[in-house]
Amino acid sequence: IWQKKFSTLENSKLVPLLQSLDKEEFKQFGRFVKSKVYNPNKNLIKLYEELKKYYPDFKPRNIEQEKIYLHIFPGKPFHIGIMRNLISDMMQLVKDFFVYSESVKDTLRQKTYLLRMLDEKELQKFFDKELAETNSIYKSEKVFNELNELDMYYVREAEAKNLKRTLPVGKASKYYNTINNRVDNLVNFFVVSVLKEYFNLICGRTIVKFDENLSMKDEVFAFITANREKYFSIPIIDILYHFIQLKERDIDDKMFELVKKKIYDNEKNLLKNDLKNLFLELTNYCVKRELDGEKKYLKVSLEIKKEMLDCGLYYHDDGYLSGHAYSNIAVTAYNAKEFEWAEKFLYDYKDKLRRSERNNSYNYNLALKFYTQGSLTSDPDERKYFYETSLNLLSMVKIEDYFYETRVKLYQIRIYFELDELQRTLFLLDTLKHFLKKNKVMPKDTKERFKSFADHVYHLIKLRSGSDRVSFEEFKESVKNAPMISSRNWLRKQVERLEADRKKGVKPIKPYETANA
Repeated sequence: IWQKKFSTLENSKLVPLLQSLDKEEFKQFGRFVKSKVYNPNKNLIKLYEELKKYYPDFKPRNIEQEKIYLHIFPGKPFHIGIMRNLISDMMQLVKDFFVYSESVKDTLRQKTYLLRMLDEKELQKFFDKELAETNSIYKSEKVFNELNELDMYYVREAEAKNLKRTLPVGKASKYYNTINNRVDNLVNFFVVSVLKEYFNLICGRTIVKFDENLSMKDEVFAFITANREKYFSIPIIDILYHFIQLKERDIDDKMFELVKKKIYDNEKNLLKNDLKNLFLELTNYCVKRELDGEKKYLKVSLEIKKEMLDCGLYYHDDGYLSGHAYSNIAVTAYNAKEFEWAEKFLYDYKDKLRRSERNNSYNYNLALKFYTQGSLTSDPDERKYFYETSLNLLSMVKIEDYFYETRVKLYQIRIYFELDELQRTLFLLDTLKHFLKKNKVMPKDTKERFKSFADHVYHLIKLRSGSDRVSFEEFKESVKNAPMISSRNWLRKQVERLEADRKKGVKPIKPYETANA
């Protein structure tokens, strides 16, 4: 039994490495394997050809290594040691491919290695030509990248070494100019890197508690301020310098507008990942201001997300829009009450989602749109129409994992409770709690949040049915102090509604009664 389990391909650490490669990368890896420069072992080429048959899912399960071995070594008895070594060598080859793939992206870093070798071989004409080309590449970069500065620091090192060897005595000014430029490259790299790390630390304060290390922060800021004409001309430095100030002040709407304008004005002068992170922190500021009661920031937040969408910042490297981003944009639009735009967005960008999540994401988020509209209207007939439409869409969501299973049930529970369909609410609460108890893969904290939600809805039903076992104040305190709970704000609103109804003398409803009874 041990031998059989060991010899199946699915138990190999090689499989997840290969599955991490997309189709194009897997083809490139094949060319990499077949190159004698990187792989002198012909048996690894044969192994690749066998593995290609099972890529990317590596199904059926229990693919036996013995069968693959026979294709590589026909007529020879299976040898577990040789197969182990082949798989180990292939794993190393995948890692080498990762390194190779990253290295070919960095042109300046490649030039550094080339210049060092040309100088070592004393091929001066080739060295001069490559150095001129390297400087041209560096100057042509329109977007400031601190890693380019670090690369040029090493390029200048190769240049300085070459000048020291070739310059005549008494003509050392070019050598010292090169050293001076090298220092500039290093300082640029240091300043931007430090600002980015300070920015990450300050942003992280709102997520977790940790021991901050902001050593030299004041000195770096003083250095930038003293050389503001030079450094404020570099967009990422200018923006981070002012954004860090905004973060330290916590609330400063004028500074927020200044930073936002600087980001908008320099969209084309920032690295894509930097631009995305800056925009996300702008939206976090908007969320904070919304919680402070400044509702105008709902629309500001949506405006920023629309801009991010236009800039293509929500797309993965494979060109698809993530389901999380799709939902996040839609929910922001609902909160800003831009329902027409939201519905158009959901339809227009549906095909930008991966096929596997397309229908579920569309139906689920459209259901949330109708639910939100229903929760905002005061007309009973409109509310019923919106809620019934939402329920129909939720029923179309295929339950394939705990994410949709729990969230679909959560909104069904919310809708039926708000419609005073208490019997159906109880039924769904029971199915949710049974699912939570049965599920073995759901994270513990996620399970706890939904369990706490279900427990509190049971108490809401008791309050709606006129029970005095739980007081309104006790319920409010319980919701407030619950460490982990889903739909906290919804629970607060519902108990406030029930308390107001009780004061108005609204008749209680027993769980077995309907809203129309």
